Amino acid sequence: MLRGGRGGRFASQALALGGGGGRAAAAGARAPGVGVAGSFPPTPPSSRAAAGASAGAASGGEPAPGPAEPCPEPGAPRGAAPGEEPRRLGRVQCTDTAVARARLHENSLRALLACSTMSAKSAISKEIFAPLDERMLGAVQVKRRTKKKIPFLATGGQGEYLTYICLSVTNKKPTQASITKVKQFEGSTSFVRRSQWMLEQLRQVNGIDPNRDSAEFDLLFENAFDQWVASTASEKCTFFQILHHTCQRYLTDRKPEFINCQSKIMGGNSILHSAADSVTSAVQKASQALNERGERLGRAEEKTEDMKNSAQQFAETAHKLAMKHKC
Repeated sequence: MLRGGRGGRFASQALALGGGGGRAAAAGARAPGVGVAGSFPPTPPSSRAAAGASAGAASGGEPAPGPAEPCPEPGAPRGAAPGEEPRRLGRVQCTDTAVARARLHENSLRALLACSTMSAKSAISKEIFAPLDERMLGAVQVKRRTKKKIPFLATGGQGEYLTYICLSVTNKKPTQASITKVKQFEGSTSFVRRSQWMLEQLRQVNGIDPNRDSAEFDLLFENAFDQWVASTASEKCTFFQILHHTCQRYLTDRKPEFINCQSKIMGGNSILHSAADSVTSAVQKASQALNERGERLGRAEEKTEDMKNSAQQFAETAHKLAMKHKC
């Protein structure tokens, strides 16, 4: 009876400490040799948690919860130990990295676009203009700023397409310049000639904004007016410079009017003028080098002729001396 009473008290004590572990402790209290006279010593908290966990595992129940972890300091990230200085994320560094990645992605897209545009222009020159004995001077990829009105009875189109405005001249004399609209439909690798105007039919070239780089421009012909947006502002600027130079070179009367264009297109700092100056300088240097080489060759030729004459005189003198001594 004494043993049973002490065992019951130990069982209730174990139940208060660890749930499932208490059942194991009660069972252990009924085992022989456990109940002894005297009071039980206090159990440390860590020992109680370990005993409850092991007993719960042995009985097939869930392990008893251990002591609660202390709350982290305010502002510390999850998992930081108390008293430890929290390590916070550097927002500025993350932002700089994101901006750098965005710029790299944008530059990559621009490079891919430039490569695809250059390959397309080369293909247009070979497919559209070379068979007609024409030479393409420049081209710009465009799209309309305003939607074109389609007649009510018009049937469905051929789908999406890319549009290029090309400037070309004939190889045969007299040289004739023309502006051609070329399209490439989606899913096709070939190009189609759609519309063509002689350069004399061009009346006005509108750059839209003379104070900033803009991809928008208008072309006014005798019987047509189109509003375009180039793929990039730099591509539009290059095309305008080539167009202006071609008009100045091949048109004598009724040259088109260039309005709202930047000064670098009309002035002497254009790409074409710079290229022409560099080519002229290179030709002058090459001509000067050829002249100097010609002068050196001329002097060498004179020296060779003198040596030839001296050799002939020496041979004649030697022959006369030989004949004299022979006689």
